[in-house]
Amino acid sequence: MKKFAFIAIPVLMVLLIVFIVMRTNDTTQEVVAEKVELVFWHGIESPENNEVLKKLVTKFNDDHPQIEVKLQHFGAADQVQGKVMTAVQGGNQPELMWWAPAFTGMLAEADVLAAADDLMADDDKFDKNDIYPGLWEVSKYKGKIYTVPFEANNLAIYYNKKHFAEAGIEKIPETWDEFYKVAKKLTTKKRYGFLVPVGTNEWTVWTWQTLLWQAGGDFLNKNNDGPAFNSEAGETALKFWKKMIDTKVAAFSETDTGYKPDYFVSGKFSMMINGPWNLVSMKDNKELGIFFLPKKVRYATNIGGENLFIFKSTPEKEAASWEFAKFIMSAQFQVEWAMKTGYLPVSLSAAKSPKYLEFLKENPNVKVYVDQMKHGLARPSIPEYNEISAALGKQLEQALFGEKTPSKALADAAKAAKKVFDK
Repeated sequence: MKKFAFIAIPVLMVLLIVFIVMRTNDTTQEVVAEKVELVFWHGIESPENNEVLKKLVTKFNDDHPQIEVKLQHFGAADQVQGKVMTAVQGGNQPELMWWAPAFTGMLAEADVLAAADDLMADDDKFDKNDIYPGLWEVSKYKGKIYTVPFEANNLAIYYNKKHFAEAGIEKIPETWDEFYKVAKKLTTKKRYGFLVPVGTNEWTVWTWQTLLWQAGGDFLNKNNDGPAFNSEAGETALKFWKKMIDTKVAAFSETDTGYKPDYFVSGKFSMMINGPWNLVSMKDNKELGIFFLPKKVRYATNIGGENLFIFKSTPEKEAASWEFAKFIMSAQFQVEWAMKTGYLPVSLSAAKSPKYLEFLKENPNVKVYVDQMKHGLARPSIPEYNEISAALGKQLEQALFGEKTPSKALADAAKAAKKVFDK
């Protein structure tokens, strides 16, 4: 009996160990199987910014062992619309995508987005009020929030400090009248006071919209189903740029290149409209200063940046995507992203964090953009926007070149916009 017991006990122990190992392997396989993978498409072109994103996403993955976000670059952001729509039509869209919020309406109409409003409704710990209100507005379609802010920027004036000093200008212009007088003082035989962007692309329309709002106008009506830019304010806005050109205190950019900082760096222009995304590459330019876009009846700038799109998938993937979205909007992400890329924080908690406030002390040019966010307005996130913008851009160019009066150009643009809506 003793011999039998001596043999049986080890056998039982071996069997028990095998059983435990098998169960452990099964459990491990179950954990691996339960891990949620999210494909994240983006079009961030800067190598430096790509590295920052990779590190932050790795941080998220490490902190969320049940979720893995996989980055995939989809190419140039302004040429990806066809690829995205092909993927959507074939049911091959990613779970997450970085893209311009102007496309929110188009994808909302296609009924492929997991609306942020619905995801927020199930999360009472998320503070929606921490995000700048203007960024929620650009994320809406027909009153519902579909996408979430990823990064922010806006438009301000680049000015050459050396040129200002040479012209004896001590006060930064705050109104259109002051801005015109300053541009006139800055203009010499070698340079112009201001660069007027020209061309039919979105940059011209995007920058001109700020003047429309500063003059008290609106781009579309309250229902976003008809043009409103064909107004007294619109005409005033277009005439202001035309006056600067006609009196030779300003000159045109080359067609569709008004966003390039080269014009400022060359010293041929003392002032131009541009954004904070160039500040990282221009950090050693001692002549660069920034100030608010001047006002007519109010201050106004155009909010830009990209949003995070969450596509419909499974409940598990949508829940995991929302966790990632909250990480993107958090101060943890936003402070690092803003400090290292030149974009602006989307959340008040990030903008007011001690680390970011210290960064602003050392980077006063960035602070101007942060302070101007409260005056930010946004383009409408409707499917028709791109076609309307293209039609308006064509008419703005004709008016600036003197081929049409501002009144006629805006009237023709409004007719084209109405046709787009009638479709």
